[in-house]
Amino acid sequence: RIVIGLFLVLLVGLLVPRVLTTVGQLVLSPVYAVQNWFRDSTDTLPTFLREKNDLLSEIKSLESDLAIAASTDATQQRLQEENLWLRELLGADVEGRIAAAVIARPSQLPYDFLQIDRGSEDGSVTGAPVYVGLDNVIGVVVHTTNTYSFVELFTTPGFEATAYVGGSDIIATLEGYGGGAARVRVPQDVPLTTGSVVHIPSIQPGVFGRIEYIESTPTQPEQYGYITMRKPIAHINYVAVGRLPLTPPTVEFVREEAQSILEQ
Repeated sequence: RIVIGLFLVLLVGLLVPRVLTTVGQLVLSPVYAVQNWFRDSTDTLPTFLREKNDLLSEIKSLESDLAIAASTDATQQRLQEENLWLRELLGADVEGRIAAAVIARPSQLPYDFLQIDRGSEDGSVTGAPVYVGLDNVIGVVVHTTNTYSFVELFTTPGFEATAYVGGSDIIATLEGYGGGAARVRVPQDVPLTTGSVVHIPSIQPGVFGRIEYIESTPTQPEQYGYITMRKPIAHINYVAVGRLPLTPPTVEFVREEAQSILEQ
């Protein structure tokens, strides 16, 4: 029985692979035949299917090339717009301007301050006006080091400057309000309208912004016109710095401003 059992096992071991191979060939032979027919036949149907697949592959390749080309065009357009913007940023001031990148802003810095990557080694001086765009002045340099400077925006709480309100044709005090906003304060009987352009007369060119909202309470002796910056602080990435200060700064002014910033 043992010998017969071993013999049967060996017989099965020899026959099963051949059986499986034969069955596999019988089952797969139609598949191979179809593949060969599709790949090599010159009949109408396989030729059409092959050409269709080739066309689909070519379409995908062209779509990929178009996507790459569109991306390249978008990059070139962005660089061109940035180039034109930088030319506009630097080209209007007869005394020249220094292009600077903003490296810190609220809430990294206290109040409405900016830190720029240009310092005294680059020509930045305390008291110099700071611009965004051709004539939009936003603040002044209040402290410089060799490699960077701090800019105090007109919207900083506690900042005050004399402003001219167009349309109303009046001189008023500009007060920093914070959060990218400032306001002018005038008596109730003085006409004040939204959309009026606010200038800083001590800076040329010195357009700061437009009055967006008026707060007027008849029982109060004064009314306020609120001005927001043309460009939100969070979106200011580059500025232009004038090469000359507005007024010669005193030693006490520089020391107080520098100490105030460094203590924050």
